[in-house]
Amino acid sequence: MRGFLIAVVLLAFSALTGRLQAQSTAELQQAMVGSWAGTLEYRDFSEPATSAKRVKLPMWLGIEAAGAGLRFSYIYDDGPAKTVTETSLVKIDPATARYNVLDSSGKLESSYAIAGLAQLQQGRGSLTLTGKGTENQVAVDVRTTIRVGRNILEITRETAAPGQTFTFRHSYTLVRAAPPTTASGK
Repeated sequence: MRGFLIAVVLLAFSALTGRLQAQSTAELQQAMVGSWAGTLEYRDFSEPATSAKRVKLPMWLGIEAAGAGLRFSYIYDDGPAKTVTETSLVKIDPATARYNVLDSSGKLESSYAIAGLAQLQQGRGSLTLTGKGTENQVAVDVRTTIRVGRNILEITRETAAPGQTFTFRHSYTLVRAAPPTTASGK
């Protein structure tokens, strides 16, 4: 009987956690939707691997709801007459705690474990994504930290080659392009 009660409690806890994570995902999506402006800072790979030289570019990011996911539309200003655009789709699966990135055609590009969903408050807080990737044709571990605030969005990616420590890869620092409205319209 005791084992049955433990199983029932674990099942109820699992269902509650799943509902909370689904609610957190919906709140996160709502908190991220909007127009953002700021900078992309990245490690300059044209320099030697030991170089810490970084490059900063002005950029804009539009995030909109896209079904059960979010569409990220990036615009980078990489110099005179060199504007670069990129679009990706993000789908967060709270049941499996995965953050999936798809290209504009819907093909899975990368998938990361996501931690921190349950700790979000109204979609705001910090998330950590972990997984695998490639950098300069070398397999690397990837760690991305996403911090969502009312008017700020920071996304920092670090990578580590096998046996190495995590190092800065790139970072977005963005603020809302327009002040958010409140429920009272102020």
